[in-house]
Amino acid sequence: MPRLLIFRCADKFLELYETYRQAKLVKSLRFCGARVLISPDARIWGTHGVTLEDDVVINAFTHIFGGGGVHIGARTMVSTGCSIASITHSESISTRRLGIEAPVTIEEDCWLGTGAIVLPGVRVGRGSIIGAGAVVTKDIPSLSLAVGVPARVVRQITP
Repeated sequence: MPRLLIFRCADKFLELYETYRQAKLVKSLRFCGARVLISPDARIWGTHGVTLEDDVVINAFTHIFGGGGVHIGARTMVSTGCSIASITHSESISTRRLGIEAPVTIEEDCWLGTGAIVLPGVRVGRGSIIGAGAVVTKDIPSLSLAVGVPARVVRQITP
């Protein structure tokens, strides 16, 4: 059997497997809107707590920890290497291993830059941009540009 044929068969198998894996992921989400794109290299844990509205894009190497509830609004773009966490832990050693749910809401039309981190319990307001590498530790108002560690609003965005 020629090598080229073997590689074509392998490529077709991988394509079919990825289609199956994506369909299984979408079915496991709390809700998944239309035209949602999730990179095969993105990871979502606690899918039962994740809601993705229409036209959401999640790029490669992004991790979403959805057990505490993650809602991503319509037309939001999540760049590569982002992290969104909705579970935190107690400082107390005796209860530290128990997760504390703290839902995350990213409203519609937002953009998370490369490597942005959104911590548990945070709301990112409609139309906001989170700069690359920013760590969001508290709520960000609508139509804001937030950058830095911790993320702080540097200016408002014109709609």
